[in-house]
Amino acid sequence: MGIVGKIVGGIAGVGLVAGGAAAFQDDAVRDETGVVQEAGAVGAFRIQVGDCLADPGTGLVETVDAVPCSDPHQSEAYHSFELTFLDWPGEEGLSEAAGQGCYDQFFPFVGMTYEQSIYDFTWLEPTEASWNEIDDREVVCFVSLYDGGDKTGSARNASQ
Repeated sequence: MGIVGKIVGGIAGVGLVAGGAAAFQDDAVRDETGVVQEAGAVGAFRIQVGDCLADPGTGLVETVDAVPCSDPHQSEAYHSFELTFLDWPGEEGLSEAAGQGCYDQFFPFVGMTYEQSIYDFTWLEPTEASWNEIDDREVVCFVSLYDGGDKTGSARNASQ
């Protein structure tokens, strides 16, 4: 299987690429509602809204380390959506649509505008290979502290 996705910086450009069979694993212990209770590796296609990631990293990966949101973490998945393009829109078109979709849902999640907050956002987007090989259209949005540091708890309805 080819590369399945990459995390892209909303403002700055960082890359996290995911691929292979491990992209479908979920070793984190979740409660009956799906909330991570014990840390574990989560494949790119198993990340759920509400998951907190210890360190999303950069470079080629198949999994990310999910942790309970009460533990220190660098990012939190806050929204996911499907892109509606029929054909591959190209890197620029894809990133523009993904970034806009994540930006549009930032305020409803955080409770303040992106420009007023201490948070930044990134997203997991399909690669051309995953788009063509497995019909991947999902974008997952992540919120993190603007300075890149760790936080505990959710950024939902933050006061900053």
